[in-house]
Parts: sequence; C-alpha cells; structure tokens
Amino acid sequence: MSVAGAPVAEPISLASATGRALPRRFLALVADTVVISLLDAILNGTFGVERVTSSVATTMGSGGFTSFTTQTTVDWPWLALLWVTYYAVLEGLFGATIGKGLAGLRVTDLEGRRIGPQAAIVRNLARLLDVLPFGYLLGGILTLATRRHQRLGDRFAGTIVVPVSALTSPPLEARVRRRRAVAVAAVTALLLVFCAGFAYFGRPPLVIEGAKNTSNGIFSAGVTSYTLGSPRWGTGTVTYPITYELARTTQTCRGFITLNWNGYFPGWLFNSSETQCSPRIYP
Repeated sequence: MSVAGAPVAEPISLASATGRALPRRFLALVADTVVISLLDAILNGTFGVERVTSSVATTMGSGGFTSFTTQTTVDWPWLALLWVTYYAVLEGLFGATIGKGLAGLRVTDLEGRRIGPQAAIVRNLARLLDVLPFGYLLGGILTLATRRHQRLGDRFAGTIVVPVSALTSPPLEARVRRRRAVAVAAVTALLLVFCAGFAYFGRPPLVIEGAKNTSNGIFSAGVTSYTLGSPRWGTGTVTYPITYELARTTQTCRGFITLNWNGYFPGWLFNSSETQCSPRIYP
C-alpha cells in the first residue's frame, strides 16, 4: 500500500540493470560510431564540397600559403541531422540501434517498457547537448555519475538503457519486427540509389566549387566568382562552359572545363580546361 503522492520506489532489479548495461553501452557506442562513420562517408562523398581546413602562411612574400590541408564535407547541420535520425528512427522502431542490438541492450521508459517515437526523438535531439563541450564529455559524465546512468537526453525523455533481460513489457511481435525491418531496409536502399544517381549527375558542380575553394586547376590564379553554363554529357565525361573573373586583375575569362568519371570513389576528377581571358588593363 502506498500513500497518494508519495514517490514509487524503482524496482531493485531494474535499478541495478542500468549499471550492468554500462560496459555494453560503451561497446554499442563503438559499433554505432562505425556505422555512422560509414554513413557520413557516403553523405560527404555524395554531397560534400572540398574546403581548406588548415594552412601554414609564408613568413615572406605576398602572404600566400606554403601548405594546406583540405576536407570534402557537407555543412555540420546535415551531419548532425543524419546522426540524430539514425538513433531516433532505430530506437523508436526497435528500441535499439545496430550497436545496442548487438550488445543486447534496449532503451526503455523508467519502468522497463518499450518507448515510442516521441521519446526516441526527444532522447536523441538532446545528443546535441550531450556532446558538449567536446567528445561526448557531458553525456559521459552524466551516464557514469547519475543513479540510473542517464545522460541528458535520457533525463529529458524519461528513458534508461537496460539489458534485454530487464524488459518488463513483451518484445515486439516477430511479424511487426520483420515489417519494420523491411521498411527501414527499403528506405535505406532508395536513399542509396538516390545518392548514387546524384553522385553521377548532380555532383560535378560541387567538384568545381571545391576546386575554387582550394585554388586548383583554372582557379589557381584566384577567382572572385564564376558561372557555369549547361553541361554537355558524354560517356563518363561532362563539359561545362564557364565564365569567371580573376581576383587580382578583374579580367573576365571564358572557356570550357571537362571532368571524367572514375567510379564512386574518387568520383569526378578534372580532365582538362580551355579558357581565354580579356586583355589585362593596367592602372
């Protein structure tokens, strides 16, 4: 018998289960990181633009760079969306990501029951806070220090992570699990097909933009702006008319730039270019 309004004690088995899940949670994090890294590579390789990430300036001369490193990547909000979506969809549908499933873990409510999509979304949107200030530091400290080993997202959503044996609600019916797995696999396959198509037909302008960012090819002299005309497609090649303006001399240049397809990795690469600039006007 309990007094109305009094807190209900958490079952000892469920409370201890969150502690037993800790080593497995680390293994699950490693596995999920591998999966997300693969998804990141596909996203960056399809939609990413090459950018200069660091450089070493010369100590003499005009202030150019003696060396620099580059990275092909999309803007961080898209990577964060991919990261949150991976966790939220799988935990909302199955109660576990790939890593948690391999580790024999489930995300549940505070009574050990399956969670729904709403709790999964709230739990994983809060990952954007759990990663602060760097390297999942806040989430890691809370997971180790709190009584039920909850990171910030768990506290917002009212969830915990426990071994499968600690579930208090019946598991998903086999037919429901199969139907959801087929749906996730079908959507994933469609997205991969879309990425493959975009990598061939939609990526060339992104490769050209990356060349401008890193001052490669015809952009080595420094370009303030450029425009591309309609592409001419060949077998494994694409040619764009291009008009651009040189930064130092403000000359206008026109010509053509051709890219060759070398498979999904490395994708489109520069083959040749032919341009002609207007006469240089001195002050």
